Amino acid sequence: MKDSIKEKLEEYEIERSDEIEDYIDHLVDKICREFEDYEDYHPAILGEESGKKLYDLIRKIEPEIMVETGVCNGFSSSVILKAMEENDKGHLYSVDLPVRIDELKGEERTGAVLPPEKDSGWAVPSDLRERWTLMIGNTYDELPKVFGSISNGIDVFLHDSDHSYETMMFEFALAWRNLKKDRFLLADNIDFSEAFFDFADAKELKKYHLADMGMMIKDV
Repeated sequence: MKDSIKEKLEEYEIERSDEIEDYIDHLVDKICREFEDYEDYHPAILGEESGKKLYDLIRKIEPEIMVETGVCNGFSSSVILKAMEENDKGHLYSVDLPVRIDELKGEERTGAVLPPEKDSGWAVPSDLRERWTLMIGNTYDELPKVFGSISNGIDVFLHDSDHSYETMMFEFALAWRNLKKDRFLLADNIDFSEAFFDFADAKELKKYHLADMGMMIKDV
């Protein structure tokens, strides 16, 4: 990169339309309504500010190919696909291993769960799904298949699946090999383990935040 990474990041601050603010508010309300009868559970949502920053990034860099892990209700997928629609460009590949509230059988779990009878990404609007390929299964099985089907590399990778150290490092390493130069690796919940920090340190990369997400840039 000719400019510093900091200068590049500052360029990604674009004027956001009122429509995306309303879109995200509507999306959050839509998902939260499905959890009103389940007080012990909360909907897995990337976060409104993270969603807005993610939208900004996709609008600015206009990725051709993006891969994400961890779809759950479909908040991040919906935001990504909305930005791609606005760009009239891009395709999203997603991997998810769904868990529904009624399948937990008394287990204590308050994180990424689906309402009963809902499928992964149920909240994604039907008119945005043409740019979306959803793979259901374990990331160790499905993510290599996704990258195997992509010949020219990817522009953005977003980790938001199992946040164990082993899974994060597996996904980061696989995504990094398939990431184009000057492109972006994002991760949610980077405080769940040391994986994000260890990976960045091993690659001698600077670490950045995009709202609540961690971000690395493949600048070499």
